[in-house]
Amino acid sequence: MVMDIADIKNLAANVKTLTAGAKSTGPKTETGKLRCAVNAVKHGLAGKNLLLPGEEAQEYENKLDGIFSSMAPKNDAEAEIVALVADDLWKLGRLARIEKGLTLGRVEELLAQTSTGERSEPVTRAITAVGTALMCWTREPTPSEAGEELGRRIKAISQAVAIVEATVLEVPAVPAELVEQCDDLIAKLQTDQHHGRFSPDIYMKLGEAARTLMGVLLDVGHAEAAAQDELRAAVASIALPNKEELAKLAKYRAMLETSLQRRLAALDQMRKLSASSAIGEAAVDKAKEYRVKLRVVA
Repeated sequence: MVMDIADIKNLAANVKTLTAGAKSTGPKTETGKLRCAVNAVKHGLAGKNLLLPGEEAQEYENKLDGIFSSMAPKNDAEAEIVALVADDLWKLGRLARIEKGLTLGRVEELLAQTSTGERSEPVTRAITAVGTALMCWTREPTPSEAGEELGRRIKAISQAVAIVEATVLEVPAVPAELVEQCDDLIAKLQTDQHHGRFSPDIYMKLGEAARTLMGVLLDVGHAEAAAQDELRAAVASIALPNKEELAKLAKYRAMLETSLQRRLAALDQMRKLSASSAIGEAAVDKAKEYRVKLRVVA
């Protein structure tokens, strides 16, 4: 059996799992999940955890089951080589995910250096500040007199409007007169609060002005997000990891591909020495036995 790297990748993508019909949902507790994650990736020849944080034990199990089913080892020696092939294929898949993550990170890094990216962060900060202040402002019961609760609410909305002024007032879509209206109403409430008075009418007007401001900010945020998505698509075509990262990835990929070629060649040699190399129903059943034998569930 002669396989090149393209064949190996096709094998990894197309193998059918032995456990496709299983309905078990697995452990429910975090401790149980952790134990399962460790146990599921151990086998008799390696005896070490092959998964990294964020990788799914069941996905690895399915990959291993499928490769054993497809390659059908007929004895212990073949089973050990097939298990090693499965491990290397898993690592190649991880390598592709790492490369994708590095590229996505580079996209965001380049995006942050554009004018669109620079605007997005302060708009988000302003939306968060005004939204938090409005939650405080509309919380029941509404203040009926000057006091500590009214003071807290005035302070929250005053700080939020100050953030808008400091970060996004230069954006044409945010009307300066709306921010000025909020400032005027805040000043009136603060003056009344200082003299021990409370004006429900001014309180309600400030709430309405803040909600209008929030609506404008949300519209700006949506427009910025759409512009970012368009720009992100353009940046993605040039966003490659740096040369050092690419060199490390290429070196590791070459090492894994060489390892796979050697293991597949060794498996091919073993099968040539066997009396029969046919993969029939009996051989598939035998492969299942070896697959279970190599799994350590302790």
